[in-house]
Amino acid sequence: MSTGTPRELFGGAVSAVLPTAVLDVSDLRQVPDSQEVFLYPESDAFLSVEVLQRVPPEDDAEAARYHFDTLAEENEAVDTEIVDIRALQLEPKKAITSDDVTPSPVFLHGRQRAPKFNQPRANEVEILIALFRIATSKARADVLVSGSIPTESIGLVEQDTIKSDFQALVSSFHILDFTLFAPATA
Repeated sequence: MSTGTPRELFGGAVSAVLPTAVLDVSDLRQVPDSQEVFLYPESDAFLSVEVLQRVPPEDDAEAARYHFDTLAEENEAVDTEIVDIRALQLEPKKAITSDDVTPSPVFLHGRQRAPKFNQPRANEVEILIALFRIATSKARADVLVSGSIPTESIGLVEQDTIKSDFQALVSSFHILDFTLFAPATA
């Protein structure tokens, strides 16, 4: 694992440990308010956190599959595979603004083969997903923490390092303020 530092995300509504070496994409270009994206220098690998509308499947594993399939579609993947999907049990972390608790996520490890930068050949990318499903009396949302690790052209960063960094991000993920999420509708 590379050296990590606690960072505030979404204006301080969330905190998590991120590697010190990653670049905040918002320092390089505009990023939607619902996303935090971090690039590994000299690599195509990245970590991201995205606040999304809660998807219809109530089953957490099916919701994780739904998000994986959506990523595959957005990436124009020609082939996909889910290697592992399971619930993680993390230590509960209470918000500072309410009695709400950061939920434990569902973990999904998959692979996608997708063309990149108009190359004729599809590249294999490992996809790591931790899906935190928010369902409180006041808010409903999906928070998708993901890692994208090209198996070729990884650059100077080891795949195992990125996987460890992803694990540190997920295990430290703490929602401090649930007003980040849109109000639940009846």
